[in-house]
Parts: sequence; structure tokens; C-alpha cells
Amino acid sequence: MWIRRASVALFLGLLLTAANSALVPRGAEAGSHVFTVTGVQVDVTAETAAVAREAAHAEGHVKAMAKLLARLLPRTELGSLRPLKAPQILAYVQDFSVGHERTSDVRYLAELTFRFRPSPVRELLRYNGLQHAETMSKPVVVLPIFGAGDAAVLWGEGNPWWAAWAARPPGGWLVPLIVPLGDLGDLAAVDAARALSGDAEALGAIARRYGAEDVLITQSVLLGDPVAGLASLQVGTQRLGRYAQQTTIDTYRQPAGGTVQDLLALAAEAVDAVMQETWKQGNLLRPGSQSQIAVTVPASRLAELLEVKRRLAGVAAVRGAEVTALSRSKTEMAITFAGGEEQLVLAMAQSDLNLTLNPGVGWELRLAGSAPPEAPAPGATPEPAAAAAPAAQPNVPAIDAPMADAPMADALVADPMNAPSNPTAE
Repeated sequence: MWIRRASVALFLGLLLTAANSALVPRGAEAGSHVFTVTGVQVDVTAETAAVAREAAHAEGHVKAMAKLLARLLPRTELGSLRPLKAPQILAYVQDFSVGHERTSDVRYLAELTFRFRPSPVRELLRYNGLQHAETMSKPVVVLPIFGAGDAAVLWGEGNPWWAAWAARPPGGWLVPLIVPLGDLGDLAAVDAARALSGDAEALGAIARRYGAEDVLITQSVLLGDPVAGLASLQVGTQRLGRYAQQTTIDTYRQPAGGTVQDLLALAAEAVDAVMQETWKQGNLLRPGSQSQIAVTVPASRLAELLEVKRRLAGVAAVRGAEVTALSRSKTEMAITFAGGEEQLVLAMAQSDLNLTLNPGVGWELRLAGSAPPEAPAPGATPEPAAAAAPAAQPNVPAIDAPMADAPMADALVADPMNAPSNPTAE
């Protein structure tokens, strides 16, 4: 993103020059970390190590592209793009690195990391008419609770649901999920009872420990006969905090020939997938849809203005920003973005930028935690308020709203087998 200089009064020329000199260079693109794919495992055997290495790198390109598309595309779009072969994928790759490389006379193993070029990937999706999401959520802390009622546990060896989550490899998705360590600090912050009751103080404490804003409470109850292979797991899940979601209840069946651990791992993967899909659906960017709004940045200090611009460079939805006017107390900008205004507000918030539509003022863009806007002058004509996410202080989770529906403590019914379930979960 490149913010061009606007024509301003001469006395502001040096200020504007300094501001523009700190902007990202032409050609740099926001959200590049979203287009980085890590942990691509390859293991190929061939007639020679050199042939195996070449085949493994080609395989890695295909796997990495598949992981990237799974990250960006909603489920409904995943099968709409014809699979690309390794030579075709080269045009979309900026570079890749090799780690944990091992070879023998005929075998090659490695873990690859790929950095994709955002613009060509976006053009590929646009050309094929595919909507996608790029906005990365702030981290979410996962609290896996096992059992119901007085038997519900969060910490300790008696919680196989926590163990299943802790054993999962780091996800390369748009919503990073953090599983707490379960150390003394975690035990002091929250327990199963306080989590299930939606205790704002306890949930805020555990979120702050891990630099998160939201908490995902996921409660599981094991039913049936695991020895006979007839077990099921009922799971109630709710995201609490700034982006609270309704409680969902799903039932997962023990896979044929699988163990209880297999069932727990399957359910944890499914819960994560639902979380990712929900986030993507709320942040979809439709091909060719671009809008522009005028915003005021009420920053009186150069350092504050430069920080706003630095964070703008990390907002995936922003396609361009142009300074249109500059004074000693504020900067006016025209921001071009993909998606809707509500999506832009949400995307800005992930970079600790508060975009609000204030009566009598218009759109204002501030650093999270900065001073609130002044009230409009008496007699000013109010403008309709936008459906925007509330401002949040940095690193202070907004876990202070009432539960979206029944507390998690009551989410799993007395007869769990009669609870509603997601057909895709079984």
C-alpha cells in the first residue's frame, strides 16, 4: 500500500514529507503473513536422492497451495478451483525455505515454508470469481472443559479434552488458537466453574495472560461405551469477548476401530474448523468489490500519525489510502477497501485501530486506547451510527457483556443424547 502526498499548505510540507517517508515502499503488500504457509511435510523416495529432492519440492508446492486455499476460502468455494500443478504454482510463490532436511541414497525428507505473492493469488481468486477472507483474528484462548456439573474439570491429568487440544500442532489458520499451559498462574486465573458461568473477571485474566482478546470455552461430555467402540462426545462451544458467538452443541461418534483419544482429536479438529469457518464467513471479500470512505485521523503528534499508517499497512482489507488534507491537529484520508464497512471496522480492530462513525463528525480512525472523540457541537446534525465493533483497550479483553444465550454450565442438557447436533459432525 502506498499513501501519496496531497497538496497542503507550505508550512505543513516538512511534516507531510516526514510522514510519507515512513510509509511502506511501493509494491509492499499488507497481510503478507497470511500468505505464508509453514509446516509443509514432504517425504519422497526415488531412484536417487537428487530425484527424490526435486519431486519432494514439487509436492511441497502443491501441498502449500492447498493449505493456503483452505485458509482463505470458505467451504463452499474450496472445490471450485481446479487443482494447480507444481509448475503453475511457481508463479504464485515468492520463495520457500527448507528445514529439518534429511536424505539417504534414495529418500528425501524435509519441512518446507512457503511465502506466496499476495497480488497474484488475489488475482487468481478474482479471475475465478471466488470470495475469500484475509483478515487474521487476534489470538483466542481455548479453555477445554471435560465433564458436566460438579464433575467438570479444566486443569490437570483428569482432563483428556485439554490433552487433545494441547497435542494439536500449531494451526495455520486465520484465527490463532492458544491452549493454556495449565501452570499455577492459569489455575489462579480461572477454573471450570468460573469459565462455565461466564465470569468476566476470570476470563479476562486468562485472556490477558496470553495477550488475547477473546476466550473459546469448549465443554465435552463422553457418553456410551468406548470399549465396544460405541462412544460419543457431546461438545458445547462458545466464543466470549469482543466477538462473542452463540453456543453451538454438536455430537461426534467414535470412529470405527478408533480409540477415545481418536474421538477427542477428531472433535477438537472439528471445533477448530467451525471457528475458522465462522470467522471467514464474517470477513469474506467478494471479487471486484471495492469501496472508498473519507476518514479523519485526529492525531496531533507525528509519531501517532506514523503509527496509524504503519498499522494500516497490516490491514488486509485496505487496498489503498491517500492523504487528502493535513493540518496541525488532524489528517484527512481517503481509504479504499474491499468488503463492507462493518468488515473494515472488524479488520481495523485486529491491528488495534478503532474506526468509528461519530454523529456530526463522520468516520474517525484512532489508535486503540487513544483519547475518545469530543462530543459534536450543539445543534450539529447527527448521523446514523454504524454497526461497528466497540473500541477496546490494548490487551484488555472486552469480556464484560452478558452471555449471548444460556451459560455454558447449562448448555449440555440433562440427557445429552437428545441435544441438537450438527449433521456434519457425525
